[in-house]
Amino acid sequence: MIDTGDLLLRWVSELGEGALSDLTQGMWWLAGTRCPDAEPGAPGRWLRDAVSLAYLDIDWRNRRWCAAPPVLTRLPHARGLAVLTGSRTAAFEERLELAVQDGLVEAFRVPCARPARDTPLPASLFVQFDDEEGLKEWAEGLGVAYTPCFALQGAALLPPISLETRAAAPEFGKPLEWYDLGRRAYQWVRRPHGDGLYRIRQSDGKRVCQVRYDGAWYEMSHEDGVYSVLGQQQGSDADVLRWIPDKTPGYELTGTLFVDWGYPLPDLHRRVATLCSGLAPRINEHAENLAYDNVPKDVARKIADSLGQHLTESNE
Repeated sequence: MIDTGDLLLRWVSELGEGALSDLTQGMWWLAGTRCPDAEPGAPGRWLRDAVSLAYLDIDWRNRRWCAAPPVLTRLPHARGLAVLTGSRTAAFEERLELAVQDGLVEAFRVPCARPARDTPLPASLFVQFDDEEGLKEWAEGLGVAYTPCFALQGAALLPPISLETRAAAPEFGKPLEWYDLGRRAYQWVRRPHGDGLYRIRQSDGKRVCQVRYDGAWYEMSHEDGVYSVLGQQQGSDADVLRWIPDKTPGYELTGTLFVDWGYPLPDLHRRVATLCSGLAPRINEHAENLAYDNVPKDVARKIADSLGQHLTESNE
């Protein structure tokens, strides 16, 4: 029987696109039959991991999603290792099975570990190769796009956090939540009480995030809003992003990027960090952070710089 995470990916791949509400309802139905310990927040966490792993693209503002096209990309400093991301329809799986029979590459699947409270993720699909030109030809024969190294290319294009999209002030008396950076959670407030990140429920039921700065309002994603306010209140030395180099001889160019809970990376930043290893970040409950593996120092610095933060480095 196909594993739950792989079944979910097959389902969204065959659907192709749709409303986010329909997708989450389908996930809850599946969780009810296969994941009895799943928490209420499990579908949201699965969706964000699926975006990070480049299986899905989501328009959070308009509550729409679509399956990402299959892409083969090398991992940075990984010595002949690439990851195959994107949708996996039944037809694609059949083509893949035939493609690996020629012996030019070796494909293998690695599970992404998640606790029982979460919906299982699909197994990551890795490809081992000897020659990059041969890898490109193999990808072409499979019918997938080839990107030399998305992590390195994407890191160079990360946009800085900026207040650009002006928004109207919240209507008086409407439900309003304020994000408490110290508690790393939203709390209900009767009215805005200064600059900061707020969450507002609109008349159509959608919740949007807005940052209030110097009396003006700006619409932003939750993640961008967190780092915008963090920079305003604590500057660039908040110490929420840390990088530790790998200790294995020969792998000193890469390391682990740690991101504290409550300060999630924006979608593109998460995808860049995740596709350094091809695996979802590890969850460290005791330390209350996420760990992204195989991240080059230069990539980690570019992630931090674009978020207006200083990257703390350690050899411990």
